[in-house]
Amino acid sequence: MDARLLDVIIGVIAFLILIALLAVLPLLQPMIMPMIKNIGIAYLAAIIIFILVLSGAGYLVNEKIA
Repeated sequence: MDARLLDVIIGVIAFLILIALLAVLPLLQPMIMPMIKNIGIAYLAAIIIFILVLSGAGYLVNEKIA
């Protein structure tokens, strides 16, 4: 598969994961960490997970191409 196409597919999938995390994590945050009332932690976790997914996918693509 072409590396550019693979990058685009990974980017779209990672973006969909980000959207899902932004929708779900704020709802789950009171169950996971009830002592923390700040909902911003859930949004920060979603962004961090998005970055990790994108970085991991990029690393795997680079290993596959090389």
